[in-house]
Amino acid sequence: MQAGSTLMKRRTFLGSAAATALSLRPAMASEPTPPLLRFGLIADAQYADADPWNDRHYRATPEKLKRAVETIRAARPAFTLHLGDLIDRDFKAFGTMLPLLDGLGHPVHHLLGNHDYDVADAEKARVVATLGMPHDYYTFRSAGIRFVMLDTNDISTYKRPADSPATKSAADYLKRLEETKAPGAKPWNGGIAEAQLDWLDRELTAADAAKERVIVCGHHPLIPADMHQAWNFEEILAVLDRHSCVAAYFNGHNHAGDFVERKGIPYLTFRSMLHEPQITAFSIVEVHADRIVITGHGREESRVLQK
Repeated sequence: MQAGSTLMKRRTFLGSAAATALSLRPAMASEPTPPLLRFGLIADAQYADADPWNDRHYRATPEKLKRAVETIRAARPAFTLHLGDLIDRDFKAFGTMLPLLDGLGHPVHHLLGNHDYDVADAEKARVVATLGMPHDYYTFRSAGIRFVMLDTNDISTYKRPADSPATKSAADYLKRLEETKAPGAKPWNGGIAEAQLDWLDRELTAADAAKERVIVCGHHPLIPADMHQAWNFEEILAVLDRHSCVAAYFNGHNHAGDFVERKGIPYLTFRSMLHEPQITAFSIVEVHADRIVITGHGREESRVLQK
């Protein structure tokens, strides 16, 4: 398929026939038609039983998460996404945060964040099962939309024990990035290995064939180029570029949030609830046939991604 044709198909979001670019507009006060899908979204709660550090208020997040759970539950979404970094520093922190999410009364789909692995080496292999994830990376479908949940910690210096061959290989990878002065050449970032890239390509190929629309989610941003960027973002973007089914990329990690549009795809970084002791950050997302409406709470912005 020619590049121009691919871009046109991508911009016909969720079956709309118009081929105009997505743009960022203020969120509407009310929606005239019910959405195809509604879900909650939380990023980087990052709880630790630790004193504040700069503007990070670790002990404040459980109470903020409780309030977020109440608001999201009242909206009656199909599920909630957490885009990684539920905890920080101590594996026992999962025992504080996960029971709070049980109050939602609906499924929670997690991603792996770098701080989820900021635990003892002996505990690292337990993280995926503790979060109830089927695999480090996986897909699920809801209302005809496919969600592709990536593991952008696949290549990293923190996911596996310090003495493992994979960690040594990742340290060498990071050193090469540092030599090229790559903006994302930082030890808190990671990337996606070849096996996962191949899997991503297969998933998107299947979605193309099924005429499904896909929201791809990862912990690390792919763009813009800054200190939070995934290590091999170019390889990941190259896969996304090949598939007309990709409707959006959602991520966390950069606590300040961000938004970039590239080749008709919105790349949206959601803000962390860790900052400011009394102010939260979470969203309720509604997917319509021609737009995605994001209602932000606290630090999170409200937006409409609309054709």
